[in-house]
This record gives sequence, C-alpha cells and structure tokens, in this order.
Amino acid sequence: MIKPVLSIIIVSYNTSNITVNCLKSLIADKGLQFNLDILNSTHLIPTQIIIIDNASSDDSVSAIKNFSKTKNIPIQLIANQKNIGFAKANNQGINRATGNFILFLNSDTLILHSAISQSLTWLSSHPEAIACTGQLLNKDKTIQASGGFFPNLLNTLAWSICLDDLPFFNKIVPAIHPHTPSFYTRDPFYKQDHKQDWITGAFFLIRDMAIKKTTGFDENYFMYAEELEWCYRIKQAFPKKQIWYLIGPQVIHLGGASATGNQAKLLNEYMGILFFFKKHRSSTSYKIARYLLKINAYIRSISNSSYKNLWQKI
Repeated sequence: MIKPVLSIIIVSYNTSNITVNCLKSLIADKGLQFNLDILNSTHLIPTQIIIIDNASSDDSVSAIKNFSKTKNIPIQLIANQKNIGFAKANNQGINRATGNFILFLNSDTLILHSAISQSLTWLSSHPEAIACTGQLLNKDKTIQASGGFFPNLLNTLAWSICLDDLPFFNKIVPAIHPHTPSFYTRDPFYKQDHKQDWITGAFFLIRDMAIKKTTGFDENYFMYAEELEWCYRIKQAFPKKQIWYLIGPQVIHLGGASATGNQAKLLNEYMGILFFFKKHRSSTSYKIARYLLKINAYIRSISNSSYKNLWQKI
C-alpha cells in the first residue's frame, strides 16, 4: 500500500446529507488519488480520508459507509459513542493520519475547482509556510470571513465596542475577525493572498511536522476558537514559519450545520477567546478581556433579543 501524502480529517455530527455532498465534491478533485493500493498516475496525490462521527442521531454513519462502498473510496470511520467535541474528535483523526500533510475539513464544505490539490501544491512549494487555508465562500459564493489575528487587549477592546467597524481602523489595529468585502467599509482583506495569524478549522491545511511538535488541538475546547489557540502555539513553536490565506483555492462553507443557536455559538466563541487569554496572556489581561466581552455581549443584547442576558453567562 502506498503511503499517503495527504490525510483529510472530517468531523461529522448530524449532517448526513451534507457530509455525503462534501465527500462527493472532495473526490471530484482531479489531483487526488484515493485508492492507495495502486497509484494510477505519478501526478496524483495519494490521499487518506478519515471521518470521525460524534455520535450522530441521524443516519450519518450508515450514509458514510454506503458512500465508501458505492464509490469504492476507502474511508477510515471512527464512530464515537458520545459527542466529544470538535477539538478532541480532530485529535482522534490525527492519531490515525499518516500523511505528510493534514487537511482539517468541515463536513459542511463543498470543494470547488480542485481546491485541495491546489492548496497542497502551493504549501509543498513554499517552505516558509507551515499552514494555509483557501478562500471560504458563502452558499451564494460571496466571500466569508476566515481567520484573522490573535487577540490582545487592544483588538478585543475594538471588537467589544465596535471600533473595528470604523473605516481604516483595522489597518491600525489588526482585528481578531477582519471584515469581508461585503461590509460597508469594503475591506479588501480577503480578496488577496496574505499572511495572517490564524485560519479557520473549516479548511486548514498543515504540515505533519507542526502537529508532531504541538500535539494538535487543545482538548479543553469543545467547539469554536480552538484553531485560533492552536495557531498561536504553532507560531510559538515555529517563529520563522508563516500561516497563509490564499484566494486561488475556493471552498463553499455552509456554516453552522452542526451548531445550535446564535447565542450558544457566540457564547462558545467568547469562552474560547477567554481561555486563550487565560492560557497565553497575564491574569490581569484575562480579567480585562472578560469585562470587555461582557460589554460586547451587552451591546448585542440591546440590539438583538436572541442575545438576551448573554453577558451574564460570561
């Protein structure tokens, strides 16, 4: 059996049809080879697929098995008996992965124009880069936000009181979540290739050596902001290496297919950022950041009833 160059890790949770559609788009990437018994072409990338199902209550497991059998695509499936969260499930996949490069891919994505092989070709030919992502698109193919810069007190303050919504402000203080071109400021941030601090786990391609040195996601995270924290440790471990956002490889990200409710999603993000401060910043910074996020939640609760009393949970 041929050793895979690329291992693709997908976590699924109650997304049966969406996961199958993701797999269909994935195998349409003409640069990848999935049958590792025989390599059909030296130009194809030997690829391993690993799926971790987090105790779905729908027919996800049977649908994935049926897809594997029908398409004759080998898939290593881990069926968990309980939902252990995004970070821990991805680490299960890491333990099975044998490729030189690992792609973390959300189940609610659709691969366009051989985006996976494009990204791998780029990363393998740029030794200065340790990881990269592609351009995430909404269902209507408008540009979706994808990563940004590490939290500090200044950009957390800017986020909490909406200073980062002001024109040109993000050029002075790099934002945790930069705006997309559809925002009124028409920021071009996601319309060009560039380095940034962290990239989203929806499409996250990384060299295996980085995983070996940093041991993957922090399992204290359940879901949201875990990739931000991991990118920080990657940058600490490889200070001369870069993390890149690329506009060539494009991926539709439906977003929130496994999540429940706007309040729960935002609360998880708040808590993820606070854990980042607690782990990587001073105790004083953590306390100030908590206060700032409470302000942000309170402002949201005034304008949106779905965030009512959210600030009290932080």
